[in-house]
Amino acid sequence: MDLIGGYNSNSDDDFTTPMEPKARPSDSRFLKAAPPISIMTKRKHGNELIVARDPSSNQMIEAPIQGPQALDPQSRKSQSGEKEENFQFDHNTFKKQRTKFQRTGQALGPNQEPVVRTTLGYTPKRLEEFEKTDKERLKRPKFDSKDKDPLVYGSDDEAVYGVWAPPSKEERWHAENGMSDIQKGGLESLAPEQLAERAYIKERDRLLGVQEEEKEEQPAWERLMDRKMAHLLPPTMDKEAIEPKTSFHGPEEVNYKGESWMAPPSGMASILQEAVDVDHHRCFVPKKCVHRFTGNAKGIHRIRLFPKTGHLLLSGGLDGVCKVWSVAEKQLMRTYEGHRAAVRDVQFNNDGTKFVSASFDRILRLWDTESGNVLQTFGNKKVPYVVKFHPHDDNFFVVGCSDNKIVTYDATTAEITQEYNHHLAPVNAIIFVEDNGTKMVSTSDDKKVLVWEWDIGVPVKYISDPTMHSMPCMVMHPSNQFFVTQSLDNTICVFQAGNRFAMQKKKKFSGHQVAGYACEMTVSPDGRFLVSGDGKGKLFFWDWKRHK
Repeated sequence: MDLIGGYNSNSDDDFTTPMEPKARPSDSRFLKAAPPISIMTKRKHGNELIVARDPSSNQMIEAPIQGPQALDPQSRKSQSGEKEENFQFDHNTFKKQRTKFQRTGQALGPNQEPVVRTTLGYTPKRLEEFEKTDKERLKRPKFDSKDKDPLVYGSDDEAVYGVWAPPSKEERWHAENGMSDIQKGGLESLAPEQLAERAYIKERDRLLGVQEEEKEEQPAWERLMDRKMAHLLPPTMDKEAIEPKTSFHGPEEVNYKGESWMAPPSGMASILQEAVDVDHHRCFVPKKCVHRFTGNAKGIHRIRLFPKTGHLLLSGGLDGVCKVWSVAEKQLMRTYEGHRAAVRDVQFNNDGTKFVSASFDRILRLWDTESGNVLQTFGNKKVPYVVKFHPHDDNFFVVGCSDNKIVTYDATTAEITQEYNHHLAPVNAIIFVEDNGTKMVSTSDDKKVLVWEWDIGVPVKYISDPTMHSMPCMVMHPSNQFFVTQSLDNTICVFQAGNRFAMQKKKKFSGHQVAGYACEMTVSPDGRFLVSGDGKGKLFFWDWKRHK
């Protein structure tokens, strides 16, 4: 035995010193049934050997603890007389073949020869069925074993979960990669109702995509303000602006002299001169109503007189329609339709040939007064509250919006040329004053009055006081030295127009009730009387000097 012979007493590194058993005293009571042996152990290549030595013959005997050991290294015969051989293979291969044998009844033996179970009903036909099933299983899609799933999907899911078992990985894969009806037969295979529904969904997704792009372009601050003011503002119109149209109601657009229907009466020619003195036109408090203009389907929100002469009256109604009336002839002259919602404000330019209408549908239109054509359309998706033309240039006008900003539009290009962003609430009123140049005064719901230099986005003066209230309306005095504001504490305040822009605390008008209403005011051309409405439908006249 070569292997046993390789172990000798000189191998101090591999073997421990053999322990000699202690000799027992001879006693007739003990019977020596077997000779004493000494045992020493050795660990090598992960195997533990038990080495024994017979003292009588002084021969080493070893026996491994793990693994098969052949009594005869060459060969031996089994009880049936066949030659037996020892084979050794790894644990994973043995486990794999054992599982296969238990499942299908056949496996590969250690000598790579097939082993077939012939008991428990494993007939050749059944073995063929097992083989066919294995081939089908190999054709199934392979899944990444690295995917970690919280649930274990398998054939036992239905037994565990019942009819509510989650779909298996195979079912999910087939559902994602299966061919649809369109892929099989094309769009022609769909019913007309399905085609109509697909077209509707496509258009809806396109509109939603456009809205999402607009929201992404909109700054976060503006989106916050929109949500904050959503309950106070009308809903956004998803539809496009309606097609504008106009109709003339007068007797003729051009008279026999070739004059337009907008021409002032002959007696007012002198008023059109810029240097004319209007002091000789004394004004008096009216005694009775002279005429009523009717024709709007809903209420009237704003009224403007024609510049300088006042022979025409422009009205903006809650039905979204603007109308021009003749004061002298007391009849409707022309109708302008171009808004889906109520008209918030209307404003003539300096000579009255054009006017701007601002509506709650977030659109502004520039109209030609005589022909009724729309010259330009404006909009920044905010509700315009007030419109005012520049006093020296009809190509520019300012708009106070619901997003706390004042924007300047170029009437020729419809572009925003300047923004004034210092108010903390929607802007309600704007006027222009002359004080070493053109300045602009604005009021807002934040109870502040701001003074701006034209085309400069930073205010030059703040007018704010803890006792001040919101001032939704402003108007200039004909002397251009004061401007008047309607305060919601049922008073009319007067400010100096220029220099310090100080409030005239001794000059206040009261007696009417306007709390909660934006009632406009006006001053008579000679500056003697101040006129204002109130929340109860009354009209109040005050004497400018005596405050009564």
